Amino acid sequence: MNVKNIKSGTSANGAFWFVAAAIAIVVLGANTPVPLFTVYQQAWHFSTGTLTVVYGIYTVGVIAAVFAIAPLSDVVGRKRVLVPAVATMIAGLLACMFAVDVPMLIAGRLLQGIAIGAGVTTAVAALGELHPQGRAHEQVALVATVATVVGLAGGPLVAGILAEYAPWPTIVPYLASLALTALALIGVLAAPETVAPKAGATFRLRGIGVPRAIRGPFLLATYVEMTAYAVAGTFAGLGASFTRDLLHVESHLAAGLLVALLFLASTAAQLALRALDLRRSMIAGLGTLAVGLVLLLVAIRIGSAPLFFLATVVLGAGHGLAYLGAQELTDRIAPSDARAKVFAAFQLGLYIGATAPALLVGYAAAVVGFRTATVDFIVVVLALALGGLAWIARRSVTPEPENMAASA
Repeated sequence: MNVKNIKSGTSANGAFWFVAAAIAIVVLGANTPVPLFTVYQQAWHFSTGTLTVVYGIYTVGVIAAVFAIAPLSDVVGRKRVLVPAVATMIAGLLACMFAVDVPMLIAGRLLQGIAIGAGVTTAVAALGELHPQGRAHEQVALVATVATVVGLAGGPLVAGILAEYAPWPTIVPYLASLALTALALIGVLAAPETVAPKAGATFRLRGIGVPRAIRGPFLLATYVEMTAYAVAGTFAGLGASFTRDLLHVESHLAAGLLVALLFLASTAAQLALRALDLRRSMIAGLGTLAVGLVLLLVAIRIGSAPLFFLATVVLGAGHGLAYLGAQELTDRIAPSDARAKVFAAFQLGLYIGATAPALLVGYAAAVVGFRTATVDFIVVVLALALGGLAWIARRSVTPEPENMAASA
């Protein structure tokens, strides 16, 4: 049951923004290592396949937390999940900062995944409850998606700049993220609870679930977000390899900038076109992704770095609009008594979509070469984007009322 006495006043408004900032900061922390992967690779002499494992292992943590931890906040309260999740991100950053070998780096990434799976899912569920005007779906979805992509852009950008120009490239970026995450922890501790713990609630495995009544629109939302994050996740995981192996640029800043550029374009598109309804947002997003993928193919074919960066901007805009539409659709259909469970399922799709393609490209590169593996990936995702457009064209995207029964 939701706590009702926080819906008015500056406390609710401030708490809403505290939690939104926490989303951005926790995601930023998880993406701080991204432009540093090649530093570790050069120092410890591991393959591109191992690099993708280091990137992707954090999805194991995400999935574990999505199944075992995030849904608990529906019954034990949001803060009892969110506060430990932010603290776990601090532990993950410390493990990465003090890593001396691949296993220790993997351990840090695993902790970061647990923090993301539990923390972001819970925070997004809480945002709709903290909004001072009630369930303002469009505003909640916009803030949640912008906070996420700001973190996705900020992590690689800040870490890339610090790794390039500050001393101790595998220390200073983590110190910056640790300072921000400590502030996020303070903000979350200060926020009010939005869900009254249920009598007799215990920390037992509850799993994720999507009520039967919303499975149709939920599958569409998940398909769209997975397609968008197939692009974004591969850039995040292999951005340093893109700049080094496709553009022949050896620079931590360039690697961080490429990834940040995609997510900054994503944020800009969401803010500029936030008035689009969710159906038009998903259509525009998938269509723009298709255009960006074609531009990326041409850029690789002719070896043009400027066109590659232009394609990255277009892909970022497509990612932002597609994700915004999918997020709003999920927020509208999630029943009030199972929001964390539904958003956990949504987050599961996001991180599978973000990680599996990057892992496949990384391993395929060892067999067919990085350039060929990248081209094959682009063709597959282009087909997915066009398939999503056909899916939306065939059906009406009309969410059911938010308070529909949550029973499966």
